[in-house]
Amino acid sequence: MKALFIGSIGVIAETSELQRQAYNAAFSASGLDWYWSVANYCEMLKNPGGRGRIASFSNGALSPDEVAKIHAKKEAIFNEYLQHGIAPRPGVVDCISKCKETGIRLGFITTTTQHNINGLSVALKDSVDFNDFDLITTKDNVAAEKPVGDIYRYALEQFRLQPNEVIAVEDTEVNQSAALQEDVLCYLFAGDYAATTHNLNAINNMKILAQQI
Repeated sequence: MKALFIGSIGVIAETSELQRQAYNAAFSASGLDWYWSVANYCEMLKNPGGRGRIASFSNGALSPDEVAKIHAKKEAIFNEYLQHGIAPRPGVVDCISKCKETGIRLGFITTTTQHNINGLSVALKDSVDFNDFDLITTKDNVAAEKPVGDIYRYALEQFRLQPNEVIAVEDTEVNQSAALQEDVLCYLFAGDYAATTHNLNAINNMKILAQQI
């Protein structure tokens, strides 16, 4: 293995509940009487992309501009919540440290916004140094977000590596499928709200992966 691709914010930190609360706060601030329960949100996480979730839930009642404004409001609220700090998920720090020690390159291969990346880096500043990543991607790097595999193809091109030289880790099965489309071996490190079925390439602690490096 020459590189490890950490695929989503949810691999590094458990943010689903903060995200859910931010959506509900954004709905309220936008004059909507919507409320996403934990059960609602778990179901929606089967499909990545915040704008898509809002548009789908509106069932055509909101224009693309209205969806974008609500999503931007949600992003701002989420980043306010992150200012209080957040803990990395079990084994993440160990795994990053082991990669740095052994010369394995690191990529943070997401299709989230740069704003979210900045907020997460501040929230995790006491435990994770984002300068340790050799590449950090955002939604701006590709035309199609996950679950389309374009972001993994882009990362492989940037690293000048073949799929069999990389291992990826994702937090949901639908995000995992983006890596698998590009023939990258991808472990599932499912978050608290991620619905999973029968995934064989799954880990429950990044420390386990670090021990295999």
